[in-house]
Amino acid sequence: MSLTPAAGLKQAIAEMFMTPLRFLGSIKLAIPLLVGIGVILVGATFYEAEVGSAVVQQSIYKSPWFGGLMFLLAVNLSVSTLLRYPWKGARKLGFALAHWGLVVIIAGSAAVIHLSVEGMLLARTDGGPVGTLRVEGDLLEVASPAGQTEQVSLFIKSDGQVVPDRLGDLQLLGYTSHAIKTVRFENGAAVDNPAVRLALTSKRMGQRLDRWLAVAPAAYATMDVGPAELQIAKAASTVDLERLLADQPANASDPWGYLEFGGDSWQGQVDVRSALDRSAAAGAGHVKVLGFWPDFRLDSDGRPTTASQQLRNPAVQLELSLGDAVERWYVFGNEAFSPVRSQLSDAAPLEVAIRYSLPPAPEAAAFFRVVVAPDGSLHYAAKSSRGFKTGDLVPGQAVTPGWADFEITLAEYLPRGAVKRQMLPQEGLDGEPALEVATPDGERVWVPWGEPTTVPTAAGDWYVAFSPKLLQLPFALKLNDFIVERNEGSESVAMWTSDVTLIDPHLGERSDRRVWMNHPTWFKGWKIAQASWNPGDLAQSTLQVKREPWWVTGLTWLGSVMVTLGVAVMFYGRSVAKRMTALSRLLEPEEKESEATPPEPSTIPILGIFTSR
Repeated sequence: MSLTPAAGLKQAIAEMFMTPLRFLGSIKLAIPLLVGIGVILVGATFYEAEVGSAVVQQSIYKSPWFGGLMFLLAVNLSVSTLLRYPWKGARKLGFALAHWGLVVIIAGSAAVIHLSVEGMLLARTDGGPVGTLRVEGDLLEVASPAGQTEQVSLFIKSDGQVVPDRLGDLQLLGYTSHAIKTVRFENGAAVDNPAVRLALTSKRMGQRLDRWLAVAPAAYATMDVGPAELQIAKAASTVDLERLLADQPANASDPWGYLEFGGDSWQGQVDVRSALDRSAAAGAGHVKVLGFWPDFRLDSDGRPTTASQQLRNPAVQLELSLGDAVERWYVFGNEAFSPVRSQLSDAAPLEVAIRYSLPPAPEAAAFFRVVVAPDGSLHYAAKSSRGFKTGDLVPGQAVTPGWADFEITLAEYLPRGAVKRQMLPQEGLDGEPALEVATPDGERVWVPWGEPTTVPTAAGDWYVAFSPKLLQLPFALKLNDFIVERNEGSESVAMWTSDVTLIDPHLGERSDRRVWMNHPTWFKGWKIAQASWNPGDLAQSTLQVKREPWWVTGLTWLGSVMVTLGVAVMFYGRSVAKRMTALSRLLEPEEKESEATPPEPSTIPILGIFTSR
């Protein structure tokens, strides 16, 4: 039968569209796609062990090219299924269910990758409720001299490349995890502030060290160099100059100092060292020193620590008791810092005044002191195991203080030194993360992670903050206890459990829960699981908090059910249908009720599709 020209044209057009459509749904496309995706997933597993999950997520799973491959696989499955329509019979129906289920799973997986929220929550038993989640990634916030503020999420590749590489007019050049903080001084301070750069060289050790000293800030007036000290001091008078250049006798006084108490029920003086971990009387009250820090600082977790063993910024923690009243105090040697006190009982606050008196700081056993005379001239005093010496400090002239074969040379002298802090990458050394940025006029600066930085330029100051990406949760979590269970008769850990209270501040709802490995809990749509713990600090627990939209979870479950059902129908549908048909025949009545009544079907209608050919 010959076709009319119009019919032939329609058939040719249909064939033209069907040819690529058949290829999209063919096994010839499916096999290379599946092999390629499988190879990528295996490679990503090994790559993740080297660079971490965050890098793999961004560079592979969230990349456009991987998303394109998965979309092409979903198209292949969909077209392959549509080309087999109508889906009559067990095999075709099962095939369709399984393939549509895989398409739904692919869609659910894409939604999980791009829409879910996941992060780590650090909680402590000695801290309050926490509600800020640390999610993967970093954030860059920039304020230009014109007052425009912008922010962007950053992705750091394994080679240090930053994506994106620009934010507004600011160029993002690179990233390092080995940056160290350095300091230098420039002339131009508003007041007299002598600063010197000393060069320490040792031929035997083959090294040279450059160190800055300045009268202010006080932290740069003294610097440790191994067991010795570098110092700088400005003499207020000729007598003061002679004192600074003289060999001082060893100070035999207690370096911890004394606490002086005053008040109606409090009086007397308590030696800090003698009251450590023991009670001492101060009038009618009692004092116990719980802690002492010679050079007080707060670490990254907000806990007190000491930066050195030198008496530079001493602080003591006290417990005061009088009758039923018990209080805990932090008292500082720096009079500019007010004491911090907290009540440990329901009694009225104690009426007491405390003054921390410090003895003169003991002189170091070995030091090199730069002394600035009232007329601006420089001198030095050096002490070592070989003795004590003084003299004039002349630029370029080496001085041997007696520390092995070290020589000290005055490399630079600034009468009005202004401190300039900066970050510099030092590969091979332990450091901290930093991001290198460049302003439009070419000023390049390393910005430390977690510390907002001012970048001065001719056009004005840029404010740059390179910080962790945080998310405020709609609830708070309080860690009540962290429990470590050990195997009987050994020190090996069997289980660790976080005893937490979940708090909804809007509804005033509180819920006590327990979380341990592979036993998470859910609260307000968020999944909370035990992530890790610190064997050296059992007051701390790290929890994983995750949320994804309910319909995303529904897609994943629906796809899994469809695939399972499809496979079951393909392999068992026909035999089940035959058994159901035989059963229905056995249950048919022997006599018809009426000729007007339509005959009963020989098969169950809904299962007829399994037996159609």
